[in-house]
Parts: sequence; structure tokens; C-alpha cells
Amino acid sequence: MKRLFPFGLTALACILICSCRNEPETPMVLTDIISDLSVTSAPKTDYQKPAIITGHIRNRNVYPDTKYVRLTIPTLGTVPITIDSPIWDDNSFSFQFTPYALRQVSINPYMPEVIIAPGDSLHLEIDYADLMHVTCTGKGADNNNKLTLFHNRYYLRNWSGVHPGIYGSDEEGVRRMAQEYSNRRSEYLERLDSFIKNENPSDELAEFCRKEVETDYYSSAHGLLLQIEQMGGDVDALLDLKKFEELLESPCLNGNLYNAVNRVNDWLGYTYWKDHKDETPQERFEGYMEHIKKITRNGMLREALIADYFNEFIDQNDTEKFEQFYSYFTKNVTNPILKLSIRDRYLSRKSFKDDPSVLTNAILYPDKISDRAGASAKVNDGVLLLRNTVEQNEHKVIYINIGSHWCRGCVEERPYQRELAKKFEGEPLKIVNMIFGTTQYQDSVSTFGTMIEDYLMTPEQADGIDHIIKLGENGIPYYILINKKGLIVDYGSHLRPSRKDTEEKIRVLLDE
Repeated sequence: MKRLFPFGLTALACILICSCRNEPETPMVLTDIISDLSVTSAPKTDYQKPAIITGHIRNRNVYPDTKYVRLTIPTLGTVPITIDSPIWDDNSFSFQFTPYALRQVSINPYMPEVIIAPGDSLHLEIDYADLMHVTCTGKGADNNNKLTLFHNRYYLRNWSGVHPGIYGSDEEGVRRMAQEYSNRRSEYLERLDSFIKNENPSDELAEFCRKEVETDYYSSAHGLLLQIEQMGGDVDALLDLKKFEELLESPCLNGNLYNAVNRVNDWLGYTYWKDHKDETPQERFEGYMEHIKKITRNGMLREALIADYFNEFIDQNDTEKFEQFYSYFTKNVTNPILKLSIRDRYLSRKSFKDDPSVLTNAILYPDKISDRAGASAKVNDGVLLLRNTVEQNEHKVIYINIGSHWCRGCVEERPYQRELAKKFEGEPLKIVNMIFGTTQYQDSVSTFGTMIEDYLMTPEQADGIDHIIKLGENGIPYYILINKKGLIVDYGSHLRPSRKDTEEKIRVLLDE
């Protein structure tokens, strides 16, 4: 009998009508959020049907140490949903989850782009001796085979090489950059027309490919224009929300759509905060939500922007603010893909904050925990570096910065780090900079005694620590905050030393 690895959202896709509280400033408690299963008041439809992906591996002896296959589901937020299936004794694996719409997932490194719809069943034959040729059969096989053809023969996407360093950030440079993006977009859409004419894809696949080109365009262009806005330019008029909004009206979901939504939200948020710096957090929240409502229709884009805003609370491990404003979220976000995935991310972070020992042990002591007798996980050099840092600074608060001398954000934070050291001089605080590369920061840390320590990581340590960075944003500077008991209590880029709340969090831990 085929074994299926169920995805938790399947059981949550029931239809209920939720009675929500009226005051957004009144926090909803954990039991309220768990019991809130409302998704939509529409009748039950095909979007709730689960999808099944099975597979079989040949020549497994080529990579005998590979024990799992991972399914990755793009979603809003910096960390996608992942589901692991064991490779069973008969060399098979399997997944079951609810996609809710035609959407893109990945099974890396074997099939980085898979599209699957509610009710689809796919079977993959993977040969470890020939990973370039994965065969796909089942209900969704034709869509996936033709999608691969579209990428390899027609699209050949390349949105790189367009930036202010080449064109300049003045009005003429911005105009030329925008024109270059427009030209590439037109070229790719022409190739899509040829694909449709020559290969006769299904209507849903043709729409998916069109949306893929368009979302790649908006994600690339809007990300660049936001940089120009942050550099002091005024390009807000180039944000074409109406055109972008159309991409979210059809049900299929390209994986990059979430990235594009995040870029748009960053842009809107930046231009809004510039004029509302003196507002309280409550005022900023309510004001920005009203701003989003004014500039968008009552549809998927509005819900996605609101959901992305709430994802920022989760990314910053700020479950308290998530709870404070959750009644607003549940009344304004009804799309199941957005609502349930974000709510489950909150529950995961809430669990971490309630008991940080689970995550701490998984990161620092993977060789000492196992669900099977006699089994042990290997400890790489990066994990050993973190573990030794904790054990050598017993009964101290440890503030770890993972960065590099070539990272602009890392270097800009150094003066603020020195200020923290001065403020907490004599306190049981250790600041550790774990640096990628082979060059130290230009400024000396010797004047700070033993409070700040720079550590140049070896390539093996850097590789070993990479998976820890992926707990949050996939980049540097990245921070880890550890309490006096040696427990990881916070992590992510939001812990920059320049932020006032970082100082307050350190103070709380020192006072414990």
C-alpha cells in the first residue's frame, strides 16, 4: 500500500463562518487563532481537492546517503513551506497536500519547477545515475512536460544586467532602464505566443506561462525602482498597480508571484512610512491598512498585501503584534493559500517562543537528539562553532552577528554595535561577529576588551552555518540572540544593533 506524507493544511481546509471581534487592537488569544478555520463562505469547490505526488528512484546506490526527498511550496514570507518524505525501502517516496489552485512547487534538485492543480496525481521516475532526465506521468504530466519545453526552448529568462550602475539613477537613466525592462517583457511574450502556437498547451498552462513572464517582469523592475526610491529618487509614478493587480485575478500561482507582491509591498510601505514617521505602531498599522484599501480593489492583491504585512510580524518573531491585529487579518484575508499558510507559520513561531529549547537542541545538538534509538546526526563545523561559542560564554547573553566585510549592511551596523558595547559595558554580554571570507572589518575591535569578538569563519564553517541563516531571511547581516541559559530566543535580520528594540531585548535578557 502506497504511503502518503500528509500536509497539515489538508485537514484545515474546511468551510466555516467565523464571528470576528470588532476591535483590531484587542489581541486574539492562541485558542482563538487555532480555532479560526474560516476560509471562505463560498460553496465547497474543486480547489479543496488534494494532490498526490509519488515517485520512484533507480540506481539509489549512486547517492546512498540521501534519505529524504523534499517538496518546497512557495508562499508569502521569507521561508517557504517544505515537506519531507522518506525514501522508503522500495525506493519510493510520496506527498499529499492541497494546492488550492494550479500552482508551482519544486522537488529539488530533481525538478525545480513542477506545476500541480487540485486533484492532480503525478508520478516521477528519477534515476540517480541520470538526474537530467526525470520522467513524469499522471494527470498533470502533460502540463509539466510542456512547461519544461517552454523554459528550455522558448523563455530562457534573463532579467539581470539592468541596474543604476549602468544606466544611472537620474530621470533619463530611469527612463532607459524602464524601457529595457519593457523590451525584454515584449520579447518574452512574443516567445510565449510562439510556444502556444507550436506546442498547443492547455489553456491553464498558457495562462500560467503568461503570468510567469509578467511576474518575473514586475518582480525585477519593481525591486530595482524601489532601490532608486530609497536612494532619493522619485519613481513612485512608475508603480502600475492596476496592471499588476490583473495577475492575481486568475487562480494559477507562479512561484515568483509572492516575491513580486513582497517587492510591491516594500515599495508601498517605504513611501508611506516616509510621511508617517511620528505615528505610533497602532496608528501606522491602521493608516497603512487604509492606504492599501484606497489604492487597490477588493480582491486578491489587497489580500496578498495585507497578508504580506502580517508575514513581517512572523519573520520578526513578533507573535504578540500578530495576535494584537489578527482580528483584522481574519476579516480581510479569506484566500485559503494566504490565510492558512500564514496562520500555520504563526503557530510554528509561537511554538518556538513558548519553548525555545526545541529549536536550540535541533541546531546546536543534532547529534544528541533523535526519534530513533541508536541514530545520530552529523555535526558540521558551522554547528560546532556555534556550540563552542555558547559553551565558552556560559551564563552570558550572546549576541551573534553573521556577516562579511563586503556586505554594506554589515559594515553600516558596526558603529551601532560599538554603541551597544559601550552601553552594556561590565554586563554579562558577549557580542560575536562570525565573518564570511578571509578579511576582517577595517575597524579594530581590540579597544572593546573581551566584549566584542571577531571570528573569521573557515569555508567549512561558513557552509555548515548556511542552513541556520535560512531559518529566517536568506541573507546577511543575520543575527542570533541567546539567553543566559544557552537557548536561542530570537533570530533574523530584524535584530540589527541600530534598532532600539534590539537594545531593549538584550536588556530584558540581561535582567533575567
